[in-house]
Amino acid sequence: MVFKILVWSFVLVMIFRFVVRFVLPILRITRSAQDKIRQMQQQMNDMHSQTQKQPEKGSQLKDGDYIEYEEVK
Repeated sequence: MVFKILVWSFVLVMIFRFVVRFVLPILRITRSAQDKIRQMQQQMNDMHSQTQKQPEKGSQLKDGDYIEYEEVK
């Protein structure tokens, strides 16, 4: 009976050590990689929206912006 308890406790400790040493770090790495990918996508979306807004600002002409040039021969 005592031997069974010792064996089961050893097996449980080994499973716990495996989970703590291998599985949890992998989960942390995947979570941080997903966060970084989301940040990069957000930055790309922000940059894309900024580049689309810039041509609209330049296309508006004000009443004093046009300068007429005469051709010199």
